[in-house]
Amino acid sequence: IEVLELRRLLNKHNVKLEFDFTVDHEDPVKHTLTGTQEQLSGFLREIDGPGQSFPISEFIEYIQDFKLV
Repeated sequence: IEVLELRRLLNKHNVKLEFDFTVDHEDPVKHTLTGTQEQLSGFLREIDGPGQSFPISEFIEYIQDFKLV
């Protein structure tokens, strides 16, 4: 995905990307997407593209451990 398209989708879904350029890109602690369950689901569905391949129920189950509110 091109940077401008990523920016458009982040803005469209009101999702915040926090990226620390000083650490290894594989470090999961330093790179986060934040938003509501609805915002993140919509964003990731669009990143995934057309079709029914995005496993929404698995995603919702996965994020339960990360909910802050």
